[in-house]
Amino acid sequence: MIRPSSLSVLTLARRLLGTIAAFCLHASATPVHAGNLPATDRFAGHEQLVAEVHAASLKLRMQSLRKTLAGGVIVPSGKWGENLRCLTALYLNEKTDEANARLLECANEFIASIPENAPKTSPENPGKLPWTFFSITDYLRILYLFHAKSPHFPGRLKPETEAAMKEALWLWVRGESRLADAGPDDQFLLLGTENHDLNRRPPYYLITAFLMDDPAYRNRKLDDGHSVLDHAAAHTRYFREWPRSRAKNGLWVEIGSSTYQKYSWPVLFNLHELSPDPVVRHRFGLLLDLACIEEAQISVRGRRGGGQSRAEGGRNSFDAYKNLLFARDGQPAGSSHSQVIETSRYQLPAAAILLDRRAFPAINPFAIRNRVLGQIKTPGPDGEGQTIASNSALVNYAWRSPFYLLGSTLQNPDIEYAGISRQKRWCGMLFDDPSAATVGSIDTVIEKTGSGRPQHSFWSVQHENALILQRIASGKDGGSYSTGEISIRFDAPGLEIIDEGGWIFASNGKAFAGVKFLDGGHQWNKTRTLASPAAYTGPDDTGRILIHAGDVTTHGSFDRFRKALPAYPLVVTAGKVNYSFGSGKQNIEMFRYDLAARDSFSLPRVNGSPIDLHPAAVYQSPFLNGVSASDRITATIGPVRQVLDFASLR
Repeated sequence: MIRPSSLSVLTLARRLLGTIAAFCLHASATPVHAGNLPATDRFAGHEQLVAEVHAASLKLRMQSLRKTLAGGVIVPSGKWGENLRCLTALYLNEKTDEANARLLECANEFIASIPENAPKTSPENPGKLPWTFFSITDYLRILYLFHAKSPHFPGRLKPETEAAMKEALWLWVRGESRLADAGPDDQFLLLGTENHDLNRRPPYYLITAFLMDDPAYRNRKLDDGHSVLDHAAAHTRYFREWPRSRAKNGLWVEIGSSTYQKYSWPVLFNLHELSPDPVVRHRFGLLLDLACIEEAQISVRGRRGGGQSRAEGGRNSFDAYKNLLFARDGQPAGSSHSQVIETSRYQLPAAAILLDRRAFPAINPFAIRNRVLGQIKTPGPDGEGQTIASNSALVNYAWRSPFYLLGSTLQNPDIEYAGISRQKRWCGMLFDDPSAATVGSIDTVIEKTGSGRPQHSFWSVQHENALILQRIASGKDGGSYSTGEISIRFDAPGLEIIDEGGWIFASNGKAFAGVKFLDGGHQWNKTRTLASPAAYTGPDDTGRILIHAGDVTTHGSFDRFRKALPAYPLVVTAGKVNYSFGSGKQNIEMFRYDLAARDSFSLPRVNGSPIDLHPAAVYQSPFLNGVSASDRITATIGPVRQVLDFASLR
């Protein structure tokens, strides 16, 4: 998809905003639901739908900006929140004197206070940064959009404010950026966590690329001995390749995180819209398209399913960020920790919109198999970073039916994954019920027992609509950390729950789930919303849980589903679970992961073959497909076919 590289095309912005009046009645009306349409009619009039969503998205972004400027949105306290309000004011071209004054004051305070050899910053120790650690993306956006020679909105920053901001950024970047971290072999190096890395190296690039045009800065040496020009050139080469590397090997490490997506995604918008290099802009635009298409196919009404890391379960605060783009009627739209999307003119590709609005509920069940990043290749020296394996043994798997989505992460518990990959892993089932006010779920809950977040708490295997997970015993070498009981939460409106024959059966009338604790049964909390193992044995526990999903298309009724599951062959021994289902046509063998016998551990087998954690396809579904190491990824939804070619230059 080709987009204008500059935000300054006010004519374009006005035309797009002008379409709101024509389309807002359609966008605010009750949408046609795909499940009520024949398959041949689902994508009728898709061009108008895309235009309506684009117009509604612009309207939501403007509403969010207005609320921020009026103080109707709670933003982070201190300089972080002030930066968001300054960006908003300057973008709307209102209260610009106040914004300039505050930006100038904060920058000058920092310039006056920074020592000659300032320590590296971190979220825990940001020093007196005028932007704090996580708002540098918005701070840079202010400089790029409003400086004197900006191609976007030139001159909204006063000369003295622009000069102070540049000097503050120089004082920060000179001690932070290292040319040694921007080489061709560093594509999968993380300086800290994934979201920390994205709030470090892209700013290193954008700062040095900005300063290299100023004769007063371009030849200055950073602390590593290399000049601003050297750093700008190295980071330009690096970020030309970064989107290709991610597209060809897996998008995220902190995938579906309920905490950290809000810090990572805005960076992509900045690199797409602000980079002075057209190749960087183009490829990050493609990456945004890919990320949004991938989100749409694995989400139910905006709520992401599939395996997730650093995730809490329940509604994700990032959903409101996404809805600034998807403009789903009646759902929150806005951001709390950034104003990048609100001030962006990026628009969703048609493929993402059709997936979100017309492709689901699915006509027939299908699998999504996407490779993701997470396996450690080399630990970082002295805590300076770690390198993620490009061919990580990790697959995000989901089975999507007309009425639910069941998803998890396929992994090998006996290899080392980065803490941010194995931290607070989540799996479970989302109900796809358009008549319900919220998206219900049946999902995992991990009891936290230590000072840090739960790590490596369980592992899982899934084939189609059956999922088995096992708690991992606590231990320093290959074991779990800060992990207590692994429970299953039942959180869906109008859910009918029946305890029967050791199974927990649940139904919303159209989709069904059977949950069975395989090592000693289960017990309920007082509200009968959380089922926990009845025979939990403490840190050494390795209890296993089976989740089997179904719906009216596969079983006809809830009663038939309840009768079918106990009849499926299920053999549970100390070392293995062997489960056959689907009239005996499907089979999962899961071998217990035992820390004391790691040398004899075997990967699960599906229909007699070991699971493949390095599939040839990086993306595989009816809608999104791309083979390993290929620059070309194809999205096909109804009449829309988009080829994302990451080798292209623009």
